[in-house]
Amino acid sequence: MDHSPLKPEVPAAEYKLYVRKGVPRLYLRNTNDGVYLSPKGVGWFLDGPSYTRDWSEIASVNLIVGHVPKNGPIGTCTISFRDGSVITVLSASKWGHSDDERNVEYGRFLTDFHRVIPDKERSTITFSAGIGRRQHAAMTVILVIAGLLFFALPVGLAIHFRSLEALLLAFAGFAFVYPLYKSTEANFPDGYSPDQVPPQLFP
Repeated sequence: MDHSPLKPEVPAAEYKLYVRKGVPRLYLRNTNDGVYLSPKGVGWFLDGPSYTRDWSEIASVNLIVGHVPKNGPIGTCTISFRDGSVITVLSASKWGHSDDERNVEYGRFLTDFHRVIPDKERSTITFSAGIGRRQHAAMTVILVIAGLLFFALPVGLAIHFRSLEALLLAFAGFAFVYPLYKSTEANFPDGYSPDQVPPQLFP
C-alpha cells in the first residue's frame, strides 16, 4: 500500500468500518458500521442517525495497532474533538476480531482521512501514536516477564533436560509472546506527521 502524501482534495467517500463513541474499551460486539469523509469534515453513523463534525472541531488524532494472539492485528483511530467528545474508528470485525478485509479498508480510511484535512487545520491538531508512557512502561514490564516465563524458561528446561515437551512449550510461548512484542513495539508513544503516516500504524 502506498502511504506517500497526495493531494488533499479527494471526493467524499464512505468506509465499512465500525465506529464507537468514546475511547477504546472492552465490549461484546460492534454495532455501528460506517464512517465517511466529506468536504465539510468527518462523519459516522451511530444508532441509525449520521453525525458530521467539521475539520476545525478536531483537537487530536491517536493511532494504535494491537496484535491479538493467534488472530492478527487490529487498528484503532481515536478522534477527539474540542468539546471533549470522542469517536473511535476500528478495523476489527463485529465481534472484535482481526479482519483482513476491514484492515485494508481501515488503511484506505487512514490514508484518505489524513489527505483531506485542510492545511489550515493541520497545525491545530495533535497527531499521536501509541499509548501513554506509563502504560507503555507497564506493557514493557509485562512483555519481559512473559518472555521469561513462556519462552526463556521452557527453552532453558528443554536444553537442560533435553525435553521435547519443554521445547514444544517454548514454541507455544513464542506464539503468545510475539504478538505482545509487536503491540509493544508498534505502540511506543510518539507523534507523527499527517503528511506521512508511519507504515507500522497500519494493521
